[in-house]
Amino acid sequence: MEIEKKIPVHIGLFGHIDCGKTAIAEVLSEIISTAGIDAHPQSKERGITIDLGFTSFVLDKYLITLVDGPGHADLIKISASSVEIIDCAIVVIDINKGPQVQTGEHLVIIQSLKIEKIIVVLNKIDLFTGNVKNEIEKTRRFFNSTSFGSDVPIYAVSARSKSGFEDLKLGILEMISSLEIKRAIDGSIVIPIDHHFPIKGMGVILTGTIVRGMLKLNENLKILPIKSSGRVKSIQIFHQNVNTAKAGDRIGINIKGVDVKKVFRGCYATNNPELFDFCDIIEVEVNCNELFKPKTSFGTQIHITIGMVTVAGNIYPYYKKESKKIQTTISSKGVNFEAIIMLKKKVLIRKEKTIILLSRLDLPPTTLRIMGSAEILKLHKQPPVFYKYKTKKGYIKNPEHPEGIICTGLAQSGTGAKKIVGRKLESPFTKVLNTFGTKGAVIVGIENKNIPLKKGGPVLLKELRSFQLKNI
Repeated sequence: MEIEKKIPVHIGLFGHIDCGKTAIAEVLSEIISTAGIDAHPQSKERGITIDLGFTSFVLDKYLITLVDGPGHADLIKISASSVEIIDCAIVVIDINKGPQVQTGEHLVIIQSLKIEKIIVVLNKIDLFTGNVKNEIEKTRRFFNSTSFGSDVPIYAVSARSKSGFEDLKLGILEMISSLEIKRAIDGSIVIPIDHHFPIKGMGVILTGTIVRGMLKLNENLKILPIKSSGRVKSIQIFHQNVNTAKAGDRIGINIKGVDVKKVFRGCYATNNPELFDFCDIIEVEVNCNELFKPKTSFGTQIHITIGMVTVAGNIYPYYKKESKKIQTTISSKGVNFEAIIMLKKKVLIRKEKTIILLSRLDLPPTTLRIMGSAEILKLHKQPPVFYKYKTKKGYIKNPEHPEGIICTGLAQSGTGAKKIVGRKLESPFTKVLNTFGTKGAVIVGIENKNIPLKKGGPVLLKELRSFQLKNI
């Protein structure tokens, strides 16, 4: 089989822990990669998927790669990283338990990062004693409350008895045939690296999915952000040696001259470093998920998934007034807002990839922790200037003085009083009209002279103060 002539499609496998995602991948798959079914040593020890797994099978003219991520709540950021490379998704639900917490989190991840096509698989029908058709309808009602709607394709299977998979394959073929996948084959090479390891006598092996460009043997690639480079000695697509690979292909490359100890998931292999930025201060527009309940205060800690790496940081919401960034807190659900994000460390950002995922992984896993997505608006080298309001409270000393309404407390000296002349006041007052005496008293205006005033009544002055965020 000339594997490089098949059309590559990447399907993410999502679902709550123990729903049977990996078992479904085993039944479907014909080719297991080095980073395949629970390849990580701890997966075997703990009996759960703890890392991304890659397997493949051929369906008609397509080479389908299944990207299997962990369903465990503590490993949600690993599943989130797979969305960098997938075209559509399969959401697995244990038919005996129905949708669970991480089912919801995975759906929010898929939705937030613009994955539009999904298939739902109800697994473990061999253990189900109820009516399967009724459970399918119940599942449709659940999905009717999501952006995917009640018409989402649903298939009931048993991975253990391998039943229902012929219909599932037909459903997968129908889904991928309807995709409008546009691969960026022309231009520079971009490969997010998902696994790396040495082979004795050969050197470093890097695996990843080409998201842009065409790779040829003997090409020189730079590994960012570690600033290492090397020559491609061999290329494989699921164990088959090829001379070239293009955008969409999942590959393993043997590369000479790279220090494997420095490589990590989140690195990119490229022949054009100008496609990337390396920074820790990002200005974004947040698209907050309507199911996310916690408020977002100024400085809230969050986690940001950018490509295949997740890093902690703090978010600073603001609204604009006369081009000034005014600090604020977001309390309403599903509200879009602008913010500055300051990361704990610098990350590599692909300039063409402007959508990132925001999470609150400090929250308990029994609640939805995916805040939503954000579009990168601008990158900053230095923390920007913010503004906040500080309220000063003064008091009416004499409401009936011949020169006007006398107020004290807004300034502490005659010099301070001169500085606030002309400043606007909170209603029912208008502004500071003039100073009075030498001890900081001022004369203030009022909107309506018929408003009754009492000695000792409050007069409020809101001042806009600038400040700069500090590097974390």
